[in-house]
Amino acid sequence: MLTATSSVTVIAGAALSFESVAATDAADAPLRTREHHETLLRVIAGVVTLEVDGTEQVLGVEGEARIAASAPHRLWNSGVGEARVVQEFSRVS
Repeated sequence: MLTATSSVTVIAGAALSFESVAATDAADAPLRTREHHETLLRVIAGVVTLEVDGTEQVLGVEGEARIAASAPHRLWNSGVGEARVVQEFSRVS
C-alpha cells in the first residue's frame, strides 16, 4: 500500500516539498519523473534509498542527492521508523 504525506511551499521560484516516505521497498515505490525540474533531495529523518538509472544510493539524516530533470527515480524508506525528506524543485531551461 502506498501512503505519502506531503506539503508543498514555493519560495523564490523554487518549490519545496516535505514528504513522509511510506514505501518500504523498490517494488512499492512509485516511479517519479520531473521533466522540467532538477530535484535536490535531502533526508530530514530516517534512512531512505534512492534509485536513479538502476543505481541505488542509501541516504541518512542530512544526506543529499541531486536528480537531473527527466531522470526516472524511486525513493523508499529503508530504515526503521519514519523517513522524511525535503525536495527542492528548480526549473531548468
